[in-house]
Amino acid sequence: MKKISVVLVLTAAVAVCAQEKYIPVEYTSPGNWFLSSIQKTRATREQGYRAKWNKLKRGSRRAEFAETFHLMLENNGLPSYRIEDEAIERALGWEKGDFTFHNNFFYTRAGCTSWIIAPDVSATGACIVQKNRDYSGQNLLSARLFRAYPGKYKVITVNDLWSSGAGAVMNERGLMIVQNDGNSVTGSAYYTRENNIGSIFTLRYVAEHCANLDEAVAMMKKLHRMGLVRSLSLYLLADLDRGMIFEATPRYFACGEVNFSFEVRANNYLLPGMRNIIKQKRDAFLNGANRRYAASEFLRNVIAEKGKVAPLDLMRLARFREPEIEEKLKFRSVCVNASLSSIMFVPDRQFPDYLSVTFVALGPQRHTVFLPIPMGLTAIPESLANGDWGMRALDLKTKLPLDHDHIPEFEKVETRFIDEYFAVREQARKLILNGKRQEAAALLDNVFRKQYKEAQKFMDMISQKSGKCEENKVKK
Repeated sequence: MKKISVVLVLTAAVAVCAQEKYIPVEYTSPGNWFLSSIQKTRATREQGYRAKWNKLKRGSRRAEFAETFHLMLENNGLPSYRIEDEAIERALGWEKGDFTFHNNFFYTRAGCTSWIIAPDVSATGACIVQKNRDYSGQNLLSARLFRAYPGKYKVITVNDLWSSGAGAVMNERGLMIVQNDGNSVTGSAYYTRENNIGSIFTLRYVAEHCANLDEAVAMMKKLHRMGLVRSLSLYLLADLDRGMIFEATPRYFACGEVNFSFEVRANNYLLPGMRNIIKQKRDAFLNGANRRYAASEFLRNVIAEKGKVAPLDLMRLARFREPEIEEKLKFRSVCVNASLSSIMFVPDRQFPDYLSVTFVALGPQRHTVFLPIPMGLTAIPESLANGDWGMRALDLKTKLPLDHDHIPEFEKVETRFIDEYFAVREQARKLILNGKRQEAAALLDNVFRKQYKEAQKFMDMISQKSGKCEENKVKK
């Protein structure tokens, strides 16, 4: 696989503002990108994780797990993350093997609904992939943009803060991968293995080493043959031109290409060869089927009306609610009370390493703004990486009901962000074509920082409005 490495330099034109610390995208020391994002939460999280490990396996067994894990990769000709894991362990003062164990036992799955929009109906002319996320108990959400070290593709990941994996990821070549939980199957042997790569880490691993869909599917199949697949997972993979569904248990897998306008998946195995191992109660199956149907109907209506599906349409789909269905039939909507985030990957055909953009609703998507994060940024706000931004939305959720009436205000801000970003993107494209990549990066940095400040002010305004409404209710 051919590797590319583009080193960006933070210019004086986009100096770090005093109010917000920014984390550089490019690192020279393995694990620094991860360590810089978790420091704020060490005092509250680290002790709890260590207590859980000791209940699962004693220290010597954790070290054995880590050694076997890395050797399985190395002996099969695949790159190991031994260097990064051990660097993180040393920095945290953990015993050897503990971070590998932590990263592949606690963080394996990410729930909810995902969809792929194919190029023929995409307003951008390339595939778009989006994932809604809900998973109770994992509320510290992190958006990170980084190149771990030279030789790997730069990636943007969205996942739980204390995992170095990804529940959703796009790399600088425009390869996109998201993951859903899969159905239950007959017998524990179908989904347990002593040594494995957790489903969440699989996404980052594949995205950092693969340039396109063919390479990614080949890597997924190889990892599966090696026995390094744990949990029950549905992966949606796409590059600029094509999409693929990959359904996996530790014993079996099946994959099918998306060669039509769109595909929506929840948590149901649907490909031939997988359906026969399902152990799924009717209500659980219908919950997933309802989400797939509701999202598919929404997309068909958009295509019938407009002919193309644009980012704003997908933001509306991510927030789509059927409260009457939930109340009467007890089937889930696309967006539910447990929703934690939504991530939309929009790659650029010509310069995916600079001009691709990820729209991130970090936190419940009906209580936060979809923020455009260009791939060409040189640094990312610490509050996006360390969990603070998502907690802001969770705090707003305590003040506003799920079906509140502020959605038009959110969409007004997002429409302005979308129009502004795509206008700046074309200016950056001209600079890149003229060999001025640093100037293009500075332009992207500037528009992002401007929009990030505006998003902060907007969230503060909505929070204050909601706080006053709560006060008035109490007084009445």
